[in-house]
Amino acid sequence: MALPLFWPGEHYFYPIGNTCAVSLTRDIPAEVQANILLLPCGDPRNVLFTVHCETPVSMARKLDFTCCDFDPGVLARNALLLTMIMDNIPQYVMWNVFFDMYLDDKSTSLLVEQCRKLVAVSGTMQDWLASPYGSVLRYATAYTLTQLRKVWTFYIDNAPPAGSQRARTLRRQIDEGRDIVNKRRGPGLVYSSARSSGPLLQYTMRLFPENFNHYWTTGTTCHDSKVLRTLSHANPTLLYSRLGEGFRVHYGTDPMAPVHLAPLFGNHLDTRPTASQMVLAAQAEFQGWCESFRDRATSTQGVLVVRFLLADALHAARAFDTWNKDTSSEKRRPSSIVVAPWSADLLELSIEEYTTYHAPTLFDVVDTSNLSDHVGFLNIFLATVPLLFRARPWSGVLYTECLLAKQSDPTTQLSSMLPADLTTIALTLGVCPIDSVSGFTTICNTHELLLTGITERKQFHQVLTWRRPHTGDPDTSSLCQRHPATEFEPAHIATALLEIYRRLFESEDPLRLLGTPPEGIEGTIAESAISTCSRETFVMLLRLLRAQVYASLEEERWSCVVELFFDKYYNTVGQLEAAYHQDLSAQLCRYQVHTFSIYHEELPALPGWLLKWTSVPALVRIYLAVPYNKFAVLRSAVEKIPTPVLQCLVRSSVIYENAFQSVNATFGTIIKTGTASKPSASIQAAEEGLNATRSSLIVSFVVPTWTLTRKGTPDPEGITVSLQVKPSLATTMAYMRTLGPHLSIFSAPLSNAQHVYIVPEEPLPMILRPELSKPSKQENVCPWSQTSVRSELNPAGNSAPYLTARLELEDVSLKKLFAERANPTVTQSSPCTMRVSLGQYTTLLSYPLPVSGDRQKTRLARKSSYIEVVVPVAMPYPDAWAMKINPFPVVREKNITFAWNMHRVPLDRLPVVDVGSAKHAKVTWVGPHVGSQLSQKERRMREEGTSDILGLVKDTIHAIIMNVTGLQTDLPRNLFALHDAATEQADTFLFISDLRYDIASHTVVCDGYVLTLCESLISAIHPPMSKLRDIVSVKVYGDELRAWKQLLPGLVERCRSTWVHGENCEYIAQGRIPLSLEINAGDPLCSCGRGKDVEGMRRVKAWKDLSPFVTRIALSPIFAVSYLEPVVDIQAFKSTRAAEARSPSSEANIRKKDVTGGIAPARPERCRKCSKVGGDLFRCSRCKSVYYCSSACQRGDWKDHRAMCQLRSGSNT
Repeated sequence: MALPLFWPGEHYFYPIGNTCAVSLTRDIPAEVQANILLLPCGDPRNVLFTVHCETPVSMARKLDFTCCDFDPGVLARNALLLTMIMDNIPQYVMWNVFFDMYLDDKSTSLLVEQCRKLVAVSGTMQDWLASPYGSVLRYATAYTLTQLRKVWTFYIDNAPPAGSQRARTLRRQIDEGRDIVNKRRGPGLVYSSARSSGPLLQYTMRLFPENFNHYWTTGTTCHDSKVLRTLSHANPTLLYSRLGEGFRVHYGTDPMAPVHLAPLFGNHLDTRPTASQMVLAAQAEFQGWCESFRDRATSTQGVLVVRFLLADALHAARAFDTWNKDTSSEKRRPSSIVVAPWSADLLELSIEEYTTYHAPTLFDVVDTSNLSDHVGFLNIFLATVPLLFRARPWSGVLYTECLLAKQSDPTTQLSSMLPADLTTIALTLGVCPIDSVSGFTTICNTHELLLTGITERKQFHQVLTWRRPHTGDPDTSSLCQRHPATEFEPAHIATALLEIYRRLFESEDPLRLLGTPPEGIEGTIAESAISTCSRETFVMLLRLLRAQVYASLEEERWSCVVELFFDKYYNTVGQLEAAYHQDLSAQLCRYQVHTFSIYHEELPALPGWLLKWTSVPALVRIYLAVPYNKFAVLRSAVEKIPTPVLQCLVRSSVIYENAFQSVNATFGTIIKTGTASKPSASIQAAEEGLNATRSSLIVSFVVPTWTLTRKGTPDPEGITVSLQVKPSLATTMAYMRTLGPHLSIFSAPLSNAQHVYIVPEEPLPMILRPELSKPSKQENVCPWSQTSVRSELNPAGNSAPYLTARLELEDVSLKKLFAERANPTVTQSSPCTMRVSLGQYTTLLSYPLPVSGDRQKTRLARKSSYIEVVVPVAMPYPDAWAMKINPFPVVREKNITFAWNMHRVPLDRLPVVDVGSAKHAKVTWVGPHVGSQLSQKERRMREEGTSDILGLVKDTIHAIIMNVTGLQTDLPRNLFALHDAATEQADTFLFISDLRYDIASHTVVCDGYVLTLCESLISAIHPPMSKLRDIVSVKVYGDELRAWKQLLPGLVERCRSTWVHGENCEYIAQGRIPLSLEINAGDPLCSCGRGKDVEGMRRVKAWKDLSPFVTRIALSPIFAVSYLEPVVDIQAFKSTRAAEARSPSSEANIRKKDVTGGIAPARPERCRKCSKVGGDLFRCSRCKSVYYCSSACQRGDWKDHRAMCQLRSGSNT
């Protein structure tokens, strides 16, 4: 197993999610089928919210969810809730059963009745398929259904009559569990669930801890004392988890965490909601989710599937990958993958489900929740990247989340968790966070930055969306669907791999403590006990790279890579690393990545246990039976280190001590099978599982055979095998006194037949390397072809700053022209392509990553007839900006278009911001929120007047939203003209019908419409346009208007939900998006969406006649990326709050003032004539929409301003 073996000393049950629900289809087009893997799934909030976001009038695409979790209690509750929704159980009952610790009589009765229905139809997979739930709710394995049936039976058996002895016992379990949590929490406040209020967080800091304390004090969300007296039953769904019966609910559980409460607080900021109102708002949102799911589940069969899989996330991913690599037609090879660590049950996917019913094993979207906090990013990449569907440019989306704050500085948070820098990950694994390329994100985490600054907590929530970087380039997507083949120099590969290896295992080095400052010593010691990767993890990385990225390397050159790596490895690793060398080499052999020559050499004087074997294998598996009573010391130290890492040790009294991290463990008995010449073994697991009290723990691990013979040690008879706690600074301090210097839990001689059993170990199947695809040759365009892309690493080997594409000339006449000193012209065509022209011919060179074409170098080999174009990689932002050519790409594949780096928003499902009629009454929070778009660098540039395109666009968005809320004007304004400062013209008009909460992204979004003036529409729109009044002119500077025309197609695509692009779409006919960039050059948008979904226009009398000519858009702020550059000045924010705390009216200040704390202020006004910023500017007294610095400037501008002034003010004077 790739993950080290953790002793399960502490286990928490997570029945309720601890982050807000999100839509899992937010980054794929609205009309395509979505196969989604939740790895792990936790509670069903994301499934429910995703279905809810699929508006009733949207395209009826199929949604297929595979929900994997290793806790049967989680999946049993999820299936129970979804069936209750389908059966239309009363809403309050579903809320009580799913969220509360105690139940009333009716809720308990309906819970038991529902479980009996489930037990009745879950005897077999066929029984379930024939049930009313079988078309929607499915099971990936028969084991899953069997285990969930046991849990439902437990619920039935543990809902006794109120007042009975059993009922009192069950209630006491929850009471005692709550008491433990309350004592552990102490007087401190818990703010974690406050993130559900998003941008309103600073106004809700007191209410969430108050409600959290109420929940854990009373065990319920209800605030009605009369109702509380009726809750006489313990909720049995909270009394069963992976470890069996017992109350193990995590101490941070809060029913307010999964929902979105920004609308409640934002629309009632002036009245301050109560905790009871907060619960009612959460229940109302939950009800909406349930109704949407019921409508979708009962409408059309096959449109919605939710499939459950009981398995550990990494084990499930490996099972899917194994299935995909199995080339046999019947897929009936026996599985060797167990469902989870500490289990002997095999993970066998249902043949019927995955062949007859074609359940997906490749996915458009993979969501990993905050798994990266527990298993590390590398294990996630290895598990999920092979499962991402690659056939379409919009598929292959990977979501990761982090909840634990690894660093105090948000800009180093991500880099400290990754196995390599972002560029190397993108080049080797083929994925990168889209905001690292774009330089912005449409998801706000400013509230997380502020919450961290306020509370100094150990949580920091960060969501990342990973895609293949070249899919954001329409040119590259059309040239080559697969990741473009890249060549690497063996020495460069070896250097990069060694750097990754160092990062993975640097915490094992005790010498790190010597360079640690005093304040960091405690953290360094604690970190030494945390390990998320084994040597097998690194070998799995090599296997993946060998099969995909380095597939073009001949076997000889690959062997050279491994040998160069080990040359560097031997020269640089510490003494402690030597203990893991045989583990590393054994896994290399087992995965058939590389086999050292010593594995093929003849072994002298075989030990007795090998003499009877038919053949001597390169590897053997050692089984060690550890008596159960040996683990008492781990149980007694659970408060010091709850989940220490365990590993096996093979020691020779003379020569060596080899540690092995990849350990399988199960409580049970070894069943010896096979023959004396070819022994084998299986494990009969104890029925009690992890709660076994009499069974031995059976551990097994793989060892090179030669190390157990005289070739490895002069005294094979003196070899001992041990299970030990992995040595580290922390574990040595905790266990040395009780376990001794080797931290050994149990040891036995290799020859001890009672405790040790050895069998041959077969290597895993070799992965066939795929045929490499190359960019397609453009017919009738150019008699040349691109043959490769070569990566040139920097000397440090930890990044890939240069890519070299080679263009081979094939035509005789072209070779002659080139040999006669004709020079090619090289320009950048798109983020990932360079255009090469020679004579009358032109072609595109494609690169796997975005590049900086303005820094390209060209190598001309006239005798050899090839051209090489060398370009630096343009990522991550802000070191280089990959999307400078088009910051907002919209990618088209046939008639499907989608915005690559802006998430979709279901506008009709989003609550409306109540702007109100009184200025500053309810929307004071909007100013600081929208102002937080800018990074600290962008704010400095803004003050200096040197803003780049992104900064200018952000300023314009800020101005629009501030006008919509009325915060900078007397009344809200909703009609805007983008006025180009250079030409003093405007051809783009924005009509904002509503400002909505983008609740899952913790921001706001303008529900609006765009109208671009073009010749084809002038005659039709002139009469209604001439009647428009109160148009706000927003000046745009430099190339900003071009950027807006690039942005508009994405704003359309992200809210498109009821219409599709037709065969006559102008995007297809003209082959570009947008259609135009220059002012007055025509509409940048196609006409497919014109006049669609325009109810918001029709509600406004003055806009109604223009509704056939506008296209709906979703315009939201675009935020700086906190892991790339500093965003919020935390110290300034703390100073502001400290000053307010000293003020006698501090609460009023928080509620009535814009507390920016280093967040950008409002967009500075400029003189319309001379563009001067700041000073004593005054408004035009008639239209009140433009500013001047002097009367002279106002008079000089009157000729140009007059017509627009009259139009805005409604005057014909």
